[in-house]
Amino acid sequence: MTVITAEGLHKTYGEAVAVRDVSFTVEEGESLAVVGESGSGKTTIARMLLGLEMPTGGSITVCGRPRTPGRVSSKERRRRAREIQIVFQDPYSSLDKLQRAGDVIGTSLSLHFSLTPADLRRRTVELLESVGLGERHADMLPRQLSGGQRQRVAIARAIAVQPRVLVLDEAVAALDVSIQAQILNLLADIRERGEISYVFISHDLAVVNQISDTAIVMHRGEVVERGPTADLLRAPAEPYTRALLAAVPRPGWTPTRRERSS
Repeated sequence: MTVITAEGLHKTYGEAVAVRDVSFTVEEGESLAVVGESGSGKTTIARMLLGLEMPTGGSITVCGRPRTPGRVSSKERRRRAREIQIVFQDPYSSLDKLQRAGDVIGTSLSLHFSLTPADLRRRTVELLESVGLGERHADMLPRQLSGGQRQRVAIARAIAVQPRVLVLDEAVAALDVSIQAQILNLLADIRERGEISYVFISHDLAVVNQISDTAIVMHRGEVVERGPTADLLRAPAEPYTRALLAAVPRPGWTPTRRERSS
């Protein structure tokens, strides 16, 4: 089943063109990477998928329903939130600094499900455990958590509503390499446990190599190359993609898909 269809997406800000004629699909359970350097239009695409920005032209369909412009009811916003969620790059700024981790997740649960206080606590702890944390973390403020732990809380909040699609906007870029690997392994585990699709926004081809099935490469708002990630990284056709590969700052990395470690 196709969960996202984007056709001819176009986005302008005044005379500046951020995205030009971009089309792609995401299938159920698939992980699509949108790759490019800063200013390539990839984050604008993420924001349009979430409804945070409306396309100037083209169309987006999520789970079979078109995302039409205009104001929507609170009920419709909740329904859309059940379809697609996002995890941002900086978990510290995306979490309420005065809200404990358990309440961050609990607030999301309360908006979408009718739960007793006991069930809400139980489900919150289950979600924390599903991302490798424990009940003790529920009572911690973001400042008491490490960067990797904060990102785990952000992921738990996003999956709490059981979305069909998770958009990850540079979700591991702010973490050091060892923590990146832990989060990427966690995301792979989550995808294996349920029918969830990823749209993975990144400038880092080493990360893309580990997390995505297919990829589109963005340059100045346009798609310059697309295909299965392993094939695209092994034999890129476009000079821009080759330049991105050459810029990977990881000694010993080669553009072949590596098996995820346990």
